[in-house]
Amino acid sequence: MENLIEYMDESLVPLEEKVKEYLHTEREIRLLEVELLSLQRHWQVAGAAHAQEEHPVATADEQNDEKLNAAEQKMQQLLEQYEQLQQEVIRMLPEQNKFVELDLGYGPSQVGYFTIDHETHQQLPEPILRVVH
Repeated sequence: MENLIEYMDESLVPLEEKVKEYLHTEREIRLLEVELLSLQRHWQVAGAAHAQEEHPVATADEQNDEKLNAAEQKMQQLLEQYEQLQQEVIRMLPEQNKFVELDLGYGPSQVGYFTIDHETHQQLPEPILRVVH
């Protein structure tokens, strides 16, 4: 960091807000992944238990299916939103293959879009958006 207060530039506020939204969506995806795994595991255990009963309870299975379907739909929506936010952040960055310093609320952070590996200087198979906070 060449200038210790460079990251506090007012012109970077829209980018900062977009990166915060991007990180929030990323966190929501991670939490929902855990919830989905839990629901799937619960569904498997409940399915095995109901298979052993003579009179299975259909309403519990239906509720579990509804919860699982709702969580899967929410995951699809979050993934689409995440991809959209990623593209918006990339478009807002002033240049590629270089970090921009931002204030994400807890000191200087960096965000950059990289198409070249910084160690090998080779083209990456897939470009990467990096956020260091």
